[in-house]
Amino acid sequence: MLNRRDFLQRGLAFGSVMLLPRLTWAEGAKKEAGARTLVMLHLRGGNDGLNTVVPYTDPLYSTLRPAIAINRAQVRKITPELGLHPTLAGLEALWKQERLAIVNGVGYPQPNYSHFRATEIYYTAQPEQTPSSGWLGRTLQQRDTGSPLRAVALEKEKPLALMGAPTGVVSLTDFRQFNLPFDVRATMTMYQEYAKLPGARGAVARRALKAFGVAKRIAQLKPVRGSGLYGGLGNDLGKALALLKTDLDLEVIALSFGGFDTHASQAGSHNRLLGQMGNNLRAYQALLARMGLEDKVVTCVFSEFGRRASENLSGGTDHGAAYPAFIIGKGVKPGMHGAQPRLDDLDRGNLKYTTDFRSLYSSLLRDFLRVDPKPIVGDFKPLELLA
Repeated sequence: MLNRRDFLQRGLAFGSVMLLPRLTWAEGAKKEAGARTLVMLHLRGGNDGLNTVVPYTDPLYSTLRPAIAINRAQVRKITPELGLHPTLAGLEALWKQERLAIVNGVGYPQPNYSHFRATEIYYTAQPEQTPSSGWLGRTLQQRDTGSPLRAVALEKEKPLALMGAPTGVVSLTDFRQFNLPFDVRATMTMYQEYAKLPGARGAVARRALKAFGVAKRIAQLKPVRGSGLYGGLGNDLGKALALLKTDLDLEVIALSFGGFDTHASQAGSHNRLLGQMGNNLRAYQALLARMGLEDKVVTCVFSEFGRRASENLSGGTDHGAAYPAFIIGKGVKPGMHGAQPRLDDLDRGNLKYTTDFRSLYSSLLRDFLRVDPKPIVGDFKPLELLA
């Protein structure tokens, strides 16, 4: 007879991706009605917030940035004081459709300016201690949905944000990674026999068959293409859309878009990056609406830090602190949230944060994923971001 250890090992033989949940999960767990998916998009490198959401009426803005400040006439004005970068037509469209909330001054006390450590802080929500798990991993620990697949990272490796989660978390770059090898397919007949048995052996077999079924569905997926999606970010958003429309009950999809470490010659690269981001997010949101998924998905766009208030001698900006985050979805409370950092009150040349990122996370946890944020990110008052 196959023992439980061998059974589990052979059940995972289709690759290093672990889909088979723990035996301790409730086998008959009910599917949550109206399952929701949080999509987390990381702008890697540290996006320059001042040239993204532009304080175009503040005279200090152009004083601090004589070469790279956005011309006031070109700013996409969305409030009497703030506007979007000229290439962000996509975000402007989402703003007009009331699908966009902008959270100003996102940061935390005593900011860290290392890419590695700052990313670690945003992924773990534990800036004051050595991280033990990711904030999304702890979120998945809070409840048992019974789903064999709960979170997907569209990355080569699972990000720290999802560390500490129970099983059901995978990373992928190609759906074909989920093709089942022949030897695993051959064991499915055996699993079908075990699934008829009572007790632990039968429970594990039934869970294994369910996991294999999910893997088979994913292996057959193709990224959604066209309709305004383009470039690397468009390809990843197309993968996210393919996963979402397959009704896998995913709670989290994590992805990233890089190149924002603009120390030199910022204008050209930043224009291109922001244009690709805004246009792809507009197309992605339109496709969610077309698929009837707008009510079930909220997207959070964040970075590990912003840039310094003043430009440097290389026509770029160096590592800074506070920045604006974007929350996109049908259920958001559109508009500005949090105070724009003041340019006449800097901290050693850096923007002072006005919104702790853990308050942003608390809002997403409480009002969208419907879990208690306090055990996950601490006692931070949630923002009122979602209707």
